[in-house]
Amino acid sequence: MIVFALRHADRTDDDDLSAPGKQRAKLLARMLSESGLGVVIRSHFVRAVKTVAPLKSKLPALHVEEIRFEDADDGEDYAKKVATAVGLLEADAVVAVIGHSDTVGPTIKELGGGSIEPIGEHEFDKLFVMSITADRSVTLVKLRYGEPT
Repeated sequence: MIVFALRHADRTDDDDLSAPGKQRAKLLARMLSESGLGVVIRSHFVRAVKTVAPLKSKLPALHVEEIRFEDADDGEDYAKKVATAVGLLEADAVVAVIGHSDTVGPTIKELGGGSIEPIGEHEFDKLFVMSITADRSVTLVKLRYGEPT
């Protein structure tokens, strides 16, 4: 299984995507459109929905699963829900998990990728790629994409 894990694209103060965020979302769609991506798991927040929109336009058959991040949840609870959803996928699935600054790290850890440095409030360019084998061993690759933030 291949899991792309990242934070939603750059946001405005009202939690919409900024102009650079819209460009980053388009770049993500271009980068992942030929990867074999079949599933996206994202939160219900507008910025996550809009980050996925260009991907969905390029890949109309893409299955998008929404996991609600309720007020009572914290990043770790949300990460457990995401990891459960990922665990239900086929072993050869290619999935993108679009999260938030406080959910990406816990999600990677929950999937067996270990700990990462916290994602700063204004960091939107981190992209993590995990290869998860059938025996659950994980290789984590840390990348940056788009304009530096």
